[in-house]
Amino acid sequence: MTPAVDLAACRAVALEVAAEADALALRWFAGGVDARAKADGSPVTQADLQVEALARDRLAAALPAHAVAGEEQGGGLEPGVPTWLVDPIDGTKNFVRGVPVWATLLALVVDGEPVVGVVSAPAMGERWDGAAGLGARRNGEPVQVSAVAALGEAHLAHGGLAWFRRSPRHWALFGDLVDRVARTRGFGDFWMHLLVAGGMVDAAVERDVQPWDVAAPACVVTAAGGRMTAWDGGPLLGSGEALTSNGRLHADLVAHLAAGAGPAA
Repeated sequence: MTPAVDLAACRAVALEVAAEADALALRWFAGGVDARAKADGSPVTQADLQVEALARDRLAAALPAHAVAGEEQGGGLEPGVPTWLVDPIDGTKNFVRGVPVWATLLALVVDGEPVVGVVSAPAMGERWDGAAGLGARRNGEPVQVSAVAALGEAHLAHGGLAWFRRSPRHWALFGDLVDRVARTRGFGDFWMHLLVAGGMVDAAVERDVQPWDVAAPACVVTAAGGRMTAWDGGPLLGSGEALTSNGRLHADLVAHLAAGAGPAA
């Protein structure tokens, strides 16, 4: 059985780590940084490596009973052990191109559920946090999801069109969803999920994600009153998918997207 965790104290630690990570990442962002391709083809920079190393060091020192896993140095969720997931620079391609939409993501997962999350995007002047039972905040101020209850009135964000273009079936699935909602925008990465948490967007869909990509945003979204699951409504972490909503729209979106949850054909 996982030992009890003081969520308020863990959130405070994560916010302190985020502040240090921001300062380090901004130095690289201001000076420009080159990327190299990892084995999976995704980019990595010295900023990614150094920010993750810093986060691991600070979390281990402050919370030695917890495990830490991250995008660059590996590791995984350990049953029965509170585990931090670190994405040092979510949006590395943006970071390299000078686009300010990138963030450090820190999430504490207990028994498979994100219970503390911090998303810090210093180039945008944004820091969001959430903790189970403690609510969600944007720059220290409480946030909550929208009250939109009909798909025809909803604003939908997506993480890009490439996955949907892999097969006629998935392209048709996306096109039908676009026809059902009021508006779509491709914000991508962490940002679209936070917009749902803040009530500015009502839903978001994404594929090809890892647990460290979604755990911190998921905590913020759920603490703000929303939901974040796999496309079929099942557990988020490990699914490779993300369906985020204000909660009111979730059942309708699951019914629509579950048919497209399989591989492209």
